[in-house]
Amino acid sequence: MSSQAPIRFRYRALDRQGQRLAGDLVADSPQAALLQLQQRQLSVLALVGDAPAQPASSGGPRLARRRIGASDRIVLLQEFATLLTAGVPIAEATPSLEAAYASTALGAPLARLRKAVQDGRSVADAFRVAELGLPEHAHSLIAAGEAAGRLGQALHAAAAQLEYDHGVAQQVRTALIYPSVLVGAGAAAVLVIFIAVVPRFASLLGSGRAEVPALSRWVIEMGMFLQSHLLGSALVLAALVSAVVLALRVSGVRQATLEALARLPLIGTWLHTSEIGRWATLLGTLLENRVALLPALELSSRAVSLTALRRHLLKAQGEIRRGRALSAILAEQGWIAPTRLNLIRVGERAGELPRMLAQLGSMHTQAAREQMRRLLTLIEPLAILLIGAVIGVIMVAVVLAITSLNTAKL
Repeated sequence: MSSQAPIRFRYRALDRQGQRLAGDLVADSPQAALLQLQQRQLSVLALVGDAPAQPASSGGPRLARRRIGASDRIVLLQEFATLLTAGVPIAEATPSLEAAYASTALGAPLARLRKAVQDGRSVADAFRVAELGLPEHAHSLIAAGEAAGRLGQALHAAAAQLEYDHGVAQQVRTALIYPSVLVGAGAAAVLVIFIAVVPRFASLLGSGRAEVPALSRWVIEMGMFLQSHLLGSALVLAALVSAVVLALRVSGVRQATLEALARLPLIGTWLHTSEIGRWATLLGTLLENRVALLPALELSSRAVSLTALRRHLLKAQGEIRRGRALSAILAEQGWIAPTRLNLIRVGERAGELPRMLAQLGSMHTQAAREQMRRLLTLIEPLAILLIGAVIGVIMVAVVLAITSLNTAKL
């Protein structure tokens, strides 16, 4: 597994006496190059990287990845923010990063971004032209940071928000691995019993020596059917799974499924808590980066998946336009607990609304994690009980069939 090819960077910097220096160095990434210069106690004025040289044993250029992942976007925004915070102009940071990522899936988007900047477009417009797949709130953060002269801080905030969203999604996926394996193993065990064990008792159905109970007859006939039509059953099952996967890729079906899950007792509570945490964290981040309240509320509402909560937030925007306080509106709507709503009320009075919203988001995120753990502790025993019940029904059906034969003999 090969590491990234080293890049030669050209730099201009100031030493501790204020004298201008110029030179070049070799590093694996712009961040590594900046670290080298900072260790030499130099203040970077410009940093431009050449295209990475390919190792002689590679046999040609490396293949770019086909998709840009969430982690790629996070690292890219962090590197952009690091360069800009260190004083590297955007006009020089873009060619440097383009060269560093030329052989990856980020190469083409960064080329578009660099060209847009060179054409005189704003940084916010350039990021849209690049088509990096950033969410709308990230573009708004970049635009607000550029207007306020805080572009580096805005990029850091956008990367932090993306990292938060990605982390939540990863936690859910990781937590579902064990229950999924458990359910899959149980389903496989039931299938093996149906195919390999149950058909052995098929002779009981045609013996005519006993009246086989209906349950036994149904189970044995199903086992015989699966054994006789194994390939067809497998194809039907694969088709059903594929249909479900394809259906869930349709936004309407996915949204309808989410809304249905939100109405369930335990899953619904977890989803609502998680959505509130995401909304509060994003709204606080937007306000912290000097996005006005109304635009920030609109952008944060777009990140909310549940229709009921989004409807409440849209209504809140209209009330705020009439001059009402956000805390008073949310208190009337009642979807945030009164004790936690006090954080927003205190933030409005003290002029610390962004910080209080961040605290509110953190509290709900922590609560959502705890609810998810409780939910998963219930899924495991429920799965075991369900699989055990199915296997138990099969065993009872077989025992009843054998018992009926023995009774007939007597």
